Amino acid sequence: MRAFPVVMPSGQKYWTVLDDDLEVVPVVDQWLRNLRFGRDRAELTTKAYAGGVALYLRWCAATRREWAAAGQDLGLFMVWLKHTPVPRDGESLVIQPGPGGKSVRGERRINRVLVAVRGLLAYAVSVSQAPRSVLGQIYELADSRDLPVEARGEDGGLFYRLRPVH
Repeated sequence: MRAFPVVMPSGQKYWTVLDDDLEVVPVVDQWLRNLRFGRDRAELTTKAYAGGVALYLRWCAATRREWAAAGQDLGLFMVWLKHTPVPRDGESLVIQPGPGGKSVRGERRINRVLVAVRGLLAYAVSVSQAPRSVLGQIYELADSRDLPVEARGEDGGLFYRLRPVH
């Protein structure tokens, strides 16, 4: 799996994900095109999301998980992200030791990858490419009481929101 730039006939660019056979991953491509052209996101946003989703799909393939149902195992994916380097062409995947081992990716990078994965999974649910139960695996219902005072709004009333599980 790898992120790949696409240049449209108009000259505009977006990024997508190609599988190991260099075929476009359809639902990922739909999501990234929708972000870039339907929601007017920047090209670099699609590049970052494509890279994150490529890591997720690579992990799903390496661990024999179905990508649409692997949301329940995002904690394991986080450990994989932290300790598994991206193999170079021709190299085999080597997992570094966990606790005490040097992290390959920092918390900020891991969080950015998770944002992309949650975005893909939520989109897949919205277009019936993943079951609705996936949303319950990646989000939990939360209220405004755990937010800083500045983020609660001027009226100070209680409101509910979806909070990422991971």
